[in-house]
Amino acid sequence: MPFKIVRESFLRMFDALPTLPAWRIRFLYILVVLVLASILLTIVLAVKKKTRFLTGVLGILSAALIILICIFYPYVNMLYAHPSGNPAEEAGAFLNALSEGRINDAYDALYGSASVTGIQAQASGLYSEPTATLYFDYLKSGYSYEYLGDMSVTDLVASVPVRIYYSDLNAASARVDELFDTELDGIIQSHAVREVYKDDDSYQEWVVEEAYKNASEAVLTGASEKACADLLITLEFKNGKWTILPTDELLTVLGGGVCANPTSAEILSDKVALYANNTKSTILADLVYIPKLYSIPEDALCGYVPADDKFHELTDPFMIAEATAGSERLIGDEQLVFDPNVTFAPGQHIYYYADESMFAIVWKEFCNNCYCNFAEVFIADPSQLRRKIAGDTYGYGVQMYASQLASQANAVVAMNGDFYKFRSIGLTVYDRTVCRCEGTYLDTCFFDTQGNMIFSYAGELTTKEEAQQFVDDNDILFSVSFGPVLIDNGVPKENLNYRIGETMQSYSRSAIGQVGEGHYLMMTIGHVYPYRECCPLKGAQDIMLLKHCYNAYTLDGGQTAEIIWRDSPYSYVDWGVERTVSDIIYFATAVPEDEQ
Repeated sequence: MPFKIVRESFLRMFDALPTLPAWRIRFLYILVVLVLASILLTIVLAVKKKTRFLTGVLGILSAALIILICIFYPYVNMLYAHPSGNPAEEAGAFLNALSEGRINDAYDALYGSASVTGIQAQASGLYSEPTATLYFDYLKSGYSYEYLGDMSVTDLVASVPVRIYYSDLNAASARVDELFDTELDGIIQSHAVREVYKDDDSYQEWVVEEAYKNASEAVLTGASEKACADLLITLEFKNGKWTILPTDELLTVLGGGVCANPTSAEILSDKVALYANNTKSTILADLVYIPKLYSIPEDALCGYVPADDKFHELTDPFMIAEATAGSERLIGDEQLVFDPNVTFAPGQHIYYYADESMFAIVWKEFCNNCYCNFAEVFIADPSQLRRKIAGDTYGYGVQMYASQLASQANAVVAMNGDFYKFRSIGLTVYDRTVCRCEGTYLDTCFFDTQGNMIFSYAGELTTKEEAQQFVDDNDILFSVSFGPVLIDNGVPKENLNYRIGETMQSYSRSAIGQVGEGHYLMMTIGHVYPYRECCPLKGAQDIMLLKHCYNAYTLDGGQTAEIIWRDSPYSYVDWGVERTVSDIIYFATAVPEDEQ
């Protein structure tokens, strides 16, 4: 180590002494005295020729080594990562950004980067409620703070006691609710009856919308309804700088008390927009129907727990209309794949789940000389299509049964994934990150944030850099890598000869397909006891075409292939025993337990 670095390390170490516990300082002084005494004794003995000169030199070097071991070792962090800078300035910069409404800069202080795309695009897509912008501006303009005491620093951690004032979104929505009736009365009084009411005596849509808009603008552009929280801004010195720890309490304050744990400005804006839509739905519930919007946070490790009373059995296939009643908004103009006129497997059960955010149905059917297991799913939000990997960590060493993974994920319905841990080839994306890139031999199926299936073919993405660029450009959340692609944008793939998967043999199959926006079909072909009919890959492709999938992709087959319904295997698995796997694809409800 160069002399200058050693000298700076000494100076930094002794600069840090006042922040160390007293007993450490005393211990350090005792060590220094003992080492200096041993050096002096070695020199004296050498001068008096009680020891040889070489022995004396070695003694001095040994003493120096003792100094390094005894003194420097406990303070390695001080030598190489001694706190520099002022943690109070970092905390102040964060609080100032917050109080000035610079929400991106505030999140930049917490996480190192902040996205503005969500804020700019919050009035698009699912979150198109106009008052979302008012609520978000109301939230941004309401922050202020005051210090409650002095900063304390212990080793590499600093704490700043502070009181943060913020806009209470629940209080604001309560005021909007109160003012709405007044605004509604004003419109009624100032217009003719025929302008306000329909023939069935209900309000014209514009009347309700105008009253709600006026009430929202009056509240959300006025003085903020304040709440406050006393908390410690905790900072940790790492990677050469002081960093604020984003505690749950702090994130709740940033979310106006209602948007729990927003981890970026983009996520916060989406949560506020979701809150604005559902607030309007609640306030106007008795006047007009405004569907609530639900989603699952991207970083959630599982979906919400499905409601037991939403699971049903369809005892008569021709009662499908009754089963889908209430799910019209989810199904829209899409045509059901489920057909009561097909030949169902004998002795089988048809199950379905229906709530505000999803409709799912499973059945067994004899199709193209094969016994098939199907799961048809409609979802309200793309976040309900998810992947679960064992241990929630890429490369986790322990495999699990698909039913176990489905139970951990709170899945309504699930199926096997690609079993990525079974082989070393394939392109694997997890949490928007390319974890493995061996794309030479296998087709890859990507799932983006809109729930769309996007394909790349063998040999197209062969370096990690170009694969990550593809992921970033297409807003990809995760991928599965087995294949091949069966159907791409309505066109069946002609050559199904493939490196893996026994494509030409009669074999148990599994595949996932996209029928429409938010509309999916999962399929396994194999055994429905006591039958044993399977098929080559071309047979699976023909069936997915017959079922109107415009995108379809092959997943791991054989004993891996299975559909899970309510934590239990729905399809008969080869050999009658589940095989441990590394991952599943699943669908979950987006309705939180407290709203079911």
